[in-house]
Amino acid sequence: MEPNRTRDRVATRRRQSGITAIGFVVLALLFGIIGLAALKVVPLYLQKMTVASVLADVERDGRGGGQTAQGIRSELENRLSIESIEIPRENFKITQVRDGFQVRIQQEARAQFIADLWFVIVIDEQVEIRR
Repeated sequence: MEPNRTRDRVATRRRQSGITAIGFVVLALLFGIIGLAALKVVPLYLQKMTVASVLADVERDGRGGGQTAQGIRSELENRLSIESIEIPRENFKITQVRDGFQVRIQQEARAQFIADLWFVIVIDEQVEIRR
């Protein structure tokens, strides 16, 4: 009689495969939250990478040239405008150093996630343009 019970248990386990409705809802909710987070964070991260790229381009183009602080500021504004990134002028800091200019951009980019939860990416990029 015992061998029959073992056979029934094995057969039952083979027939019972899959996911329950509650399990499906939990997985869908989990993937939905992760997907929403990705949709909010990826544009912020891309903005940070674009600002770093623009600063590197300005630094590369300004090497060895007779750049002025105002010229660097207008070039930065033009390049950021082309990339559709809005950074207030107050967040650009251009200071003259011994061999050229030091250019720094500081800004916090924010995106609301759920209710009072926010994603914040701090943009703090700096280059030195040598003459």
